[in-house]
Amino acid sequence: MPSIEALNGGLEILKTADLRQPLAALPMPFLRLYGRLDGLVPRKIVPLLDAMWEQSESIVFDKAAHAPFISHPHDFCQPLLALKKRVEELFLTERGKNPGHSNT
Repeated sequence: MPSIEALNGGLEILKTADLRQPLAALPMPFLRLYGRLDGLVPRKIVPLLDAMWEQSESIVFDKAAHAPFISHPHDFCQPLLALKKRVEELFLTERGKNPGHSNT
């Protein structure tokens, strides 16, 4: 279990860090995963961030709260694996390699 000091330090970062603009400038796709029952991150933020970050994708897990990676591990990992594949294909395409074939 983390110390109280570490937890308080993490909460302070969450209170003061605003990464909305840096994430808008990110030149690659990214994924945002939410639990509909989350008491910490309100659902109403999802469409606002969808509009701000067009290169991102959002997924809301209907029966999950703040930690869908714990309550729905399989469902949580599937979009991550799909994003990994898309990013790998994008990376290979930009490098002039055929993403469907091995170039070894």
